[in-house]
Amino acid sequence: MWSSFVFALQFLTRIHIADPEWDYRKCGEGSSFFPAAGLIIGVFLYLTAFLGLKLFTPLIVAALLILIGVVVSGGLHLDGFMDTIDGLFSGRSLERKLEIMKDSRVGSFGVVGLACLFLIKLGFMVELLNLGKTGWLFAVPVFARWCMVYSIRYFPYLRQAGLGNPYSDHTGKKEFLTASVITAVVLLGAMRTEVLVFLALIPLNHFFARWVNRTLGGLTGDIYGATAELMEAAGLMAVYLAYTTRVFY
Repeated sequence: MWSSFVFALQFLTRIHIADPEWDYRKCGEGSSFFPAAGLIIGVFLYLTAFLGLKLFTPLIVAALLILIGVVVSGGLHLDGFMDTIDGLFSGRSLERKLEIMKDSRVGSFGVVGLACLFLIKLGFMVELLNLGKTGWLFAVPVFARWCMVYSIRYFPYLRQAGLGNPYSDHTGKKEFLTASVITAVVLLGAMRTEVLVFLALIPLNHFFARWVNRTLGGLTGDIYGATAELMEAAGLMAVYLAYTTRVFY
């Protein structure tokens, strides 16, 4: 279990805490701890907000939160997001879409998509910071990583050889349940009654994965990364609406 946690942490972040011997199965079972990795990212975000707001405006702190998220995660999900946008919106054949997604170079669609993603995150982060709320700093990154586990568990993996293979092969009921329990505990502790807003996002994640599966014939590691980024943006929007519309209190 410890090795699986370390593999998950090293895959989803730049944090290095141990050097376990490589094991394909234990690496794949690390999907159980994707939400835990999200929680650690959330801790960095919370510390940045806590200290930053003592010195800077919410706009500057929101920009720092995006920067810290990129640094801690190593930009892995952003790379997948840009590749996904380049491929899915290229208007090319299936084979060409997959080639584009595998290409390490970033196209114009990917750049525009990244700019839009950052703008959406920045706007909602500023508003949430102005509201004086902090629970979302933990809840959103945890939920986004759980969405990755959901997509891994319930949709087929497309590549014959890729970074997502171990997770696709070894994310079963136990791993999904563990990830779900971790996510539920964190979300309840961080959001309390507003946690219900995340239930509305689960179908969104499902339909995105189903659409990609129908379009490409399966999911890839890039799609997993795009899932995390898209669900973070959706999570920020949903949390903002939960706090401002007063549906839950």
